[in-house]
Amino acid sequence: MASTRNINDIRSYCDVVFGELTDMKSRLLNLVGDIERMQGHDKEMVGSHSRHLRDIANTIDWKLEILTKVCPTDWMKYAGGAESVSVEEPGKYAKEVTSPGDFGG
Repeated sequence: MASTRNINDIRSYCDVVFGELTDMKSRLLNLVGDIERMQGHDKEMVGSHSRHLRDIANTIDWKLEILTKVCPTDWMKYAGGAESVSVEEPGKYAKEVTSPGDFGG
């Protein structure tokens, strides 16, 4: 978790925020994988959460894309062999009918 100790300037702020958001996205996608590997009644209970967790991960990915455009830092150190980045703006599922009770309710 980030703390004020490791944020000394705008570059370190950008690095910390990027790292934290990347970690959150990774943990969410790991949860989706865990749900997809479930079997039987357990999967029935939480299976619908996969879509919502992916939506949250996509939102984080979108925010990471914005961060890379506005923060003055060297983003190549995060490339890790990636050749391209594809980000979809949240709302691509806006036509779907969802309610607050669809997630965890």
